[in-house]
Amino acid sequence: MATYSASYDAPAGINTIVVQDNSAAVILQAADIDHIRADYTYTSSYAFESSKLYDFTVAGGTLTVTKTREPNASLVIQSQDTRSCTLTLQVPRQTLANITVSTTNDSITLAGVSAQTASLTTDNGRIEVSNFNGSTLSGTTRNGKITMSGVTSQNVAATIQNSGTLKLENISANVCNAKVQNGSITGSVIGSGSSYGFELAAGGGKIRVSDASDKNFVFFGKDTLQQNADAPNKLNLATKNGDVEVEFVR
Repeated sequence: MATYSASYDAPAGINTIVVQDNSAAVILQAADIDHIRADYTYTSSYAFESSKLYDFTVAGGTLTVTKTREPNASLVIQSQDTRSCTLTLQVPRQTLANITVSTTNDSITLAGVSAQTASLTTDNGRIEVSNFNGSTLSGTTRNGKITMSGVTSQNVAATIQNSGTLKLENISANVCNAKVQNGSITGSVIGSGSSYGFELAAGGGKIRVSDASDKNFVFFGKDTLQQNADAPNKLNLATKNGDVEVEFVR
């Protein structure tokens, strides 16, 4: 099985990224560069060598990346082959205005990137976000897992349709909303438990909320749990057929 690759260098000054992909993994990662560089790799069972799989267009400060070719179904996949494509964007270490990424049948990864708003959507794939800084972050998948780690954002939202699990690790957010079907929600939130109003639901499951710095701050529940409605920060987590377990950490 052979692997092919191609690249594109965007002009400096881009502040908005729009990726419209399908049947491919998408990675956005911070790098010590002054412009966005895109690379995509694909296997010989995905498309012929030298195939153009993406259009890259720039209008004002917006870079739009659009998939132009579906996987070639006529190419034979041997038993040891994988029909795959990965699009990787290296992004300067600066705060962008907006990031919008969509794909299908594969994952989205956001690593060390800062943006005022970021919206990530995949179908039949996972979403992984690490060390994101911004105002609004949202992730939506169907039949996949969402992991958010080291996120600092005023608003965080996560939605998993059909089935999947949500894992939050050291999240710092004024408002965090999440809905999961047929899966658990676990993780840690930076801050004091008493500063958060939370509304938690686990249809058919168990709920546990604790504060690592306050042994007296422990709540248990089943199905639903509401506390501190007047608190300045909000944590709203709901799942069906799963448990909810959250710990507040400093």
